[in-house]
Amino acid sequence: MRLRGKTALITGSCGRGMGRSTALRLAWEGANVVLNYGTHRKGPEMEERAHAIAEAVGELGARAIVHEADTRDEQEVKAMIEAACKEFGQVDILVNNAGGDFICRDYTKLDFGQWKDVLTVEIEGAFLTMKYTVPGMRTRRWGRVVHIGLEGVFRHPGAPAPGYCLGKAARSWMTEAFGPKEIKNGVTMNCIEPGLTPGLSLEDAVRAARGEHVNSEITALHPSSGTSWRGAWKDRPGPVCHDVAELIAFLCSETARFVSGQVIRLPHFPERVAKA
Repeated sequence: MRLRGKTALITGSCGRGMGRSTALRLAWEGANVVLNYGTHRKGPEMEERAHAIAEAVGELGARAIVHEADTRDEQEVKAMIEAACKEFGQVDILVNNAGGDFICRDYTKLDFGQWKDVLTVEIEGAFLTMKYTVPGMRTRRWGRVVHIGLEGVFRHPGAPAPGYCLGKAARSWMTEAFGPKEIKNGVTMNCIEPGLTPGLSLEDAVRAARGEHVNSEITALHPSSGTSWRGAWKDRPGPVCHDVAELIAFLCSETARFVSGQVIRLPHFPERVAKA
């Protein structure tokens, strides 16, 4: 358990994808986990889902708290981090996973309010969580920040979802601008740019966090088509959410203590093979 005694805050971690898999994977490494939702999705269903994930974290041997907070709101972000510190003492790992709406539309046809909202989630949300966690990491001379970006964001012809792509590009920029400077403070900052990344069932995600998936079959739920792919783990045709979680676990380890300011790109899971 390489992260025993550490606490990870993962925004947008109560869905079915990368955030949840990251929470489970870091829990298996011994980290306490702050599960966040509320930037877009709220209500009884989300609360129930969040507490089911918290129970799974407990089954993996770690502790979790659930905190509803809109990452666009400074006071809610501040309150979430204060709650995390009250429960666990500190926040050592920050994963900025909560994202804006992916709306494919001609940029001249976008509603200005929607444009601003997406950029607020992607840029200001990441800024606010860093503002209230990185100073403590610097003081303790240990910290990990991982942003979730988007594969090929600087190469998308025509930017099919312009606000979303611009926001993800800003996360990559922050990584390259801030990451190298934080090494002297014992803090690393990196960005993962995944493509379309299928989610897993909660049961499969927990088994993967334990490492029990390698010799078994999985069902990958494609985020774009809504279809699924089922097969042996070793035969998966592209990265799924657990692959992203594994990479984040590596970046949080002592092995990666000098890896900072890096943007790591992962390919898309090919939609054409996503089938039941």
